[in-house]
Amino acid sequence: MRFTTGLPRLDDELGGGVASGAVTLVYGEEKSGKTSLVLRICALATRKSSSAYVDCSGRLHPVRLTQILEANRADTTKLYLLSVNSFQRQEDVILSLYDLTPPAPLIVFDDFTVLHRLELTGNVKEDMNIYKRLAFQIAALKEAAMEKDLAIIIVGQVHAIPDSGDSRVVAQRILGHWSDYILRLERRPGKEVGRIFVEKPERRGFVNFRISGAGVVPE
Repeated sequence: MRFTTGLPRLDDELGGGVASGAVTLVYGEEKSGKTSLVLRICALATRKSSSAYVDCSGRLHPVRLTQILEANRADTTKLYLLSVNSFQRQEDVILSLYDLTPPAPLIVFDDFTVLHRLELTGNVKEDMNIYKRLAFQIAALKEAAMEKDLAIIIVGQVHAIPDSGDSRVVAQRILGHWSDYILRLERRPGKEVGRIFVEKPERRGFVNFRISGAGVVPE
């Protein structure tokens, strides 16, 4: 099964949309359009199927959510919303995909690494276990996606690389290893337009988009 992103060119680059049986990583700078993109994917999915959105940071704005759902004529009875407030709770939700019937064939974990970062102490030995748990969580998501034929989207934060002026996704090696598809969003502060790059499997060029009331739409 494939789920449209609402961007025809991006769907083409992904082979028809967001794939089930796989994990898709979406990342970019703050306010680059990540949440607007995944919320629109969730909204569009409710027209033919159902979707679930897991807020791992508590930063989902209800007004923006309502705006995107209404603009895309989403069937809100087919959208499952959940907020988690601890790293352990996030893990419990992931493991429940095995024990219980998944809430929807498309599941988004927004700000997936926020709670992991709150657990870090700065002590390498102590933090090793936290990184192992993060790796366990995304590995479990990958297995659930494959076994239950789920389309899993994780939204990652980025952090600056000292003295380089560049940034990269938090826990890059862990998330990059387990993700089947990787999308990077770029948008300059204050600008409505941006670009999406498909980094895995690597594609040349980029897809233009614009932020609107409906979320991320073609430019």
